[in-house]
Amino acid sequence: MDRRKPASFPKLFSSDKLRRRRNRGRRENDPGAYVDIYDSRSWYISIAVVCLSLLDAMLTQVHLTKGYAMEWNPLMSKIINDGGFVAFYAAKMGLTIIPMAIILIHKEWTLGKYAARLCLWAYVLLSCWHVFLLLTSL
Repeated sequence: MDRRKPASFPKLFSSDKLRRRRNRGRRENDPGAYVDIYDSRSWYISIAVVCLSLLDAMLTQVHLTKGYAMEWNPLMSKIINDGGFVAFYAAKMGLTIIPMAIILIHKEWTLGKYAARLCLWAYVLLSCWHVFLLLTSL
């Protein structure tokens, strides 16, 4: 059932140019733009990256406290040595949440779309590596 109503002005003022679009939204070649409504897929990707980052921090703490591995990132190693694991968690979450918020804001831009998915896949692979290290150390 077509819910559109006919135009309220006479036919002589209308033209074929005023017809409604039949396609779905933005054209592929339009440049990215900022939006204030974020789709659920973007939220899921951002939340998944933050959760996987938290999992990475927890598994890193397990590896470090048991002596299975050492921190290769010099910044995080310094934070762990100087401030302990509370400072490590705070820095890890800050260094994850702030970039993911920037990526979420730029989700309509091509680089933003690819950056979010790249972060997600990087953390998925890193989580698999942590699980492998846990299984081989038992």
